[in-house]
Amino acid sequence: MALQITRIKPDPAGKDRNRYGQTSSSQLAAEWVDFRNDGATAVNLAPIELWHRAYHHGQNPTWERATTFTGTLQPGKTVRVHSGSGPDSVIRDEDRHGADHHVFTRKDYIWNNKGGDTPALYNRTTQTTIDSASYDPHPPQGEVLIRSGNKLVPARTPAYSSR
Repeated sequence: MALQITRIKPDPAGKDRNRYGQTSSSQLAAEWVDFRNDGATAVNLAPIELWHRAYHHGQNPTWERATTFTGTLQPGKTVRVHSGSGPDSVIRDEDRHGADHHVFTRKDYIWNNKGGDTPALYNRTTQTTIDSASYDPHPPQGEVLIRSGNKLVPARTPAYSSR
């Protein structure tokens, strides 16, 4: 199976909550992760789950399921998984581009900015992790992190130079 986590925006620009403690649907939808079918054949998404490392009250992180999927993902196509409940109309233009399909977790914010996080695609039928990639604590606000090896890093990170 050729599903791969490719990009994430774990910390959308702006305030997470307003002065009344409420979160806007568009702000939630601005937090997302992408995965793509890099294979040559369509993939049935029914057994696939998205998981992450959840931190609860300073304890060690535990794996927590973020969402499940339905349908089939064609080769070369990307799914963007947004936090929140939608609807699609709340997705900002900058968060709409770059993905072929948009789904929602139906949950509050998921990605941990204080301790970093690891999105993982899990196949519940075979009970195997298909792919995972981690990002470091305190990612830049409003920036998309891209895949580099098994890490998700800011796209503007300069390449290493030996000068």
